Amino acid sequence: MMERMWSDILERFGQEVTLRGVETVHCKAIIQPCLERSGEQETPGPLGLERREQFRYMGPAGHPLDLDTVVEWKSRTWRVRSAHLVGEGVCPHWWAMLCPGEETA
Repeated sequence: MMERMWSDILERFGQEVTLRGVETVHCKAIIQPCLERSGEQETPGPLGLERREQFRYMGPAGHPLDLDTVVEWKSRTWRVRSAHLVGEGVCPHWWAMLCPGEETA
């Protein structure tokens, strides 16, 4: 029941992404910016404010992620910083942190 609800949520609110790893997969996932407490993606650094682009990924359990997976979203590539399968037995899905990756030619 919960798995079907998660599928419906992804279908309704998810955005088209391409996962490139061992195979290339097109699916829907929810991707949100991880903002600092100030509501921005900037943190103090030695030379002033630094931009830290980090995004939270929540996607289908059937399409696993690992550190070698490249996520293509909104015409940009994102590197998987960490990924975990969560909600096993209840509402399984992949939860990951993304950061900017190398642009592909």
